[in-house]
Amino acid sequence: MTELVMEKIKTQPRLTPEEGIALFEVFDLLKLGRLADECRRKFHPPRCDIGGQAEPVVTYTVDRNINYTNICISGCRFCAFYRSPGHPEAYLISKKELFDKIQEMVVAGGTHILLQGGLHPDLKLDFYEELLGAVKKRFQIHIHGFSPPEIVHFSRLNNRPVRSIIERLQKAGLDTIPGGGAEILSDSFRQRVSPGKCTSEEWLDVM
Repeated sequence: MTELVMEKIKTQPRLTPEEGIALFEVFDLLKLGRLADECRRKFHPPRCDIGGQAEPVVTYTVDRNINYTNICISGCRFCAFYRSPGHPEAYLISKKELFDKIQEMVVAGGTHILLQGGLHPDLKLDFYEELLGAVKKRFQIHIHGFSPPEIVHFSRLNNRPVRSIIERLQKAGLDTIPGGGAEILSDSFRQRVSPGKCTSEEWLDVM
């Protein structure tokens, strides 16, 4: 089967999930990376001339993941990060701490932050709007923040539709939303490992 999959990679048809699993089981990570790069070069051929030789253009961003709080009521069984409200290790970072972290990133050449935390039971929408506005007023950066479970949590906590939550956060300074909190989009599984998180349908609705 591996030979057939390799032939498909050369001729560019889309692989089936079973074929992807077959590759994963046969090749190590570096080999998979080389295969993926070969495919990328076919879809996005070299288009710049460096020293007389065409080279592919590959871009990336420098960013920083900032967890603004570890207080969470989701209770995911696999999570070692969260702390319950009142726990001695629970935290909510101050604006100064947040600004210091962003400034360190900017000095290092960063342009994006990934802003994520837990499902805090007490922080209402105005807290996040004020936080986003304060960051945008001080820094010219892209804010990639608040995973779908957080957005659904904000919706429930503020008794507002998801669309309204997203619109208000965008107006305050949110640029994009990460796809965190998906884990496995099977509700029977999610109920066992992530009982406090949004359902599969709610996750997809946010995205």
